[in-house]
Amino acid sequence: MPRSLKARSAGSVVDRLIETAEQLYGQHGLTGVSLRQICTAAGAGNNNAVQYHFGDAAGLIRAIHTRRLVENEIRRAQLLAKAEARNRLSVRDLVEVLYLPIIEAVDTNGKRSYARFLFALHSAPTGVQYTINLMPLMPAAQRAMELLHDAISELPAAVLFERNRLIIFLILASILNPRKGSSDAATVANAFDMAVGALTALPGTP
Repeated sequence: MPRSLKARSAGSVVDRLIETAEQLYGQHGLTGVSLRQICTAAGAGNNNAVQYHFGDAAGLIRAIHTRRLVENEIRRAQLLAKAEARNRLSVRDLVEVLYLPIIEAVDTNGKRSYARFLFALHSAPTGVQYTINLMPLMPAAQRAMELLHDAISELPAAVLFERNRLIIFLILASILNPRKGSSDAATVANAFDMAVGALTALPGTP
């Protein structure tokens, strides 16, 4: 097999494994699907394809996350540049910069499999290990977080971090709710409005 054709073939298997794993992990959770099931669903033709290309399940999960991070950062940089060009950097704008790329991301079937994957990731007891030390890979998100802290300077940094950690659940639960009654655009807008309210609420007195 020519080298270039072999490379394309390998890349196709890798892409299928990543997309299939993203979908299945989103549907069943990080521990609800086996590597063999992922290989079979991806049509890999080898039950050890995940181990061959990614080492183990952790490597596969990191590959899903890393691929989407790269795509999301490109979109975040675009949104941030547009907002800065308008000289308009409200909390609402920064919420959109941070979270709209996650909502916009769809798989080849037009489904929000990455949003479901993220919900499963953040819900898993061990999911936090896949989000550690990611900020250096996310300059646009880091810039948006810095601007968000400047915009809500009355909140301690630790409180703002904790609110953002929980807001991802609020937004994902809103857009993934199968019983949502309003249009998709209205659901997204309402989720972002709730996020702004949660971020800007004054801390209570202990």
